[in-house]
Amino acid sequence: MHHEPATVALGTSPDAVRRAALLAALDVVDGGAEERFERITRIAREAFGVSGSFLNLAGATDLVIKSQQMDVPLAPVSPLEGTFCGRTLQEPGAVVIPDALSDPRYADLPAVTGDPHVRFYAGVPLRVGDDDVKVGTLCLIDPEPRTLDPDDVALLEELGVWAERELSAGADEDRLRSVLAGLEPADVVVPGYRVGGMSVPHGVVSGDFHDWHLDGSALVLTVADVMGKGMSAGLLAATIRGALLARGTESPDRAVAALETQVGPDLGRAESFATLFHARLESSTGRMEFTDAGHGLVLHLHADGTESVLRSYDLPIGLHPVGAARVTGTLELERGDVLLVVSDGALELWDSTIASLGALGAMWRDAPEIDTFLGRVRARALTHDPGDDLTVVVVARD
Repeated sequence: MHHEPATVALGTSPDAVRRAALLAALDVVDGGAEERFERITRIAREAFGVSGSFLNLAGATDLVIKSQQMDVPLAPVSPLEGTFCGRTLQEPGAVVIPDALSDPRYADLPAVTGDPHVRFYAGVPLRVGDDDVKVGTLCLIDPEPRTLDPDDVALLEELGVWAERELSAGADEDRLRSVLAGLEPADVVVPGYRVGGMSVPHGVVSGDFHDWHLDGSALVLTVADVMGKGMSAGLLAATIRGALLARGTESPDRAVAALETQVGPDLGRAESFATLFHARLESSTGRMEFTDAGHGLVLHLHADGTESVLRSYDLPIGLHPVGAARVTGTLELERGDVLLVVSDGALELWDSTIASLGALGAMWRDAPEIDTFLGRVRARALTHDPGDDLTVVVVARD
C-alpha cells in the first residue's frame, strides 16, 4: 500500500501554495489542542495499540502537529521535508510501511534514524475543500514492525474522514459567517436621523436578527429574538426575516399578522417561538407605529433626560392565539430623542433585569455616537459574557 515518493520540492510546488492558503482560511493551525481533534487521535491510538497517533497539518514548508497522543510528545512544528507526512501527501491513499528501517525509501528519515525510532508507520492524507486539497495526515507510528490488514486500513480511512469533516467545519463556519454578514441591513440615509445596530451571536449562528429599510420616506425597523441559540434558531430567524421583507410596505399590524400565519406552524413544529418588535417610522413627523409581539425591550430616551420603556401586551409569534388581534402602539420620536431596541442578551450584560435597559441608556448618554456606543457594548460583552445572542439597535433623531 505504499508507492515510490515523488521528487517534487514540497515547499515550492503549486500544491504547497494551495495547502498553505487553505489552512489559513480554515484557521485551525494556531490555537493549540482542540478536543474535536484530540478525540480522534485518542481513539486511533487505542484502536490500533500503537505508541503514537497524530493529526498533522502541512503548510508550504512546515509540518504542524495539531493533535498527538504520545508518551513523550514530539515538537509541534518541524520542516515538512524528510517526514512521513510529507511523503504521504504525495500519495493518492493510505500508506502502510511495516518496517521503515528495512525499507531503503524510508530508512534514512530522521524519525527512523533518531527519536522516536519509528519502525511501523501508517497514514492517510486529509483532503479539504471543493478541490480535495490534501492539507495534512492522520497517522500511526510504533517502534516495533507490524502491518495492517484491510479492515484496519478501512478503519484508519474512516477516522481520516472524521478528521476531514472536523477540519471542514472551519470552512463551513467561514462560509456561514459570510452568508450572515450578507444578511446585515445596509446603511440607510434618513435625513434628520441616525440609524445603526449590531447582532453578536453566542455561537456561529444567531437566533436574533435586526433589519431596517426605507419605504419612501418611512423607515421600517425590525428586531426579533427566536427562542434558543444555534443553527435551528438561526434558520427560524432567517425565515421570519424573509417573510417580513416580503411585506416591507405593509403597516406593522398587517405585516405581523401575515407573518404569524406563515411562520407560526414552523415555530410550533420546532417547539419554539419568537419575540418581535416591528415598526414603521415616518421620518417627516417622527411618528412611529409598531407591533410588539412579546418583545418589550425598547427604551425611549427623551431629549429632556427622562426615559420610558415600551411594554409589550401581546404574546410572542408562535404563542399568540390564532386570529386574535394584536395591540398596535404609537410613539412620537421628538427632536433629540433616541430609541434603543435590544434583545434579552443585552440585559445579561448587567443584572438580567429590565433595569439593565437603564444602564444601557446611561451608556448611550455618556457616548451619544452610534459607533462609539456600539463599541462600548461590544467591549462590555467581552468582560460580561451574556451567554446569549446580543442585538442592539439605535434610532436617534437629531
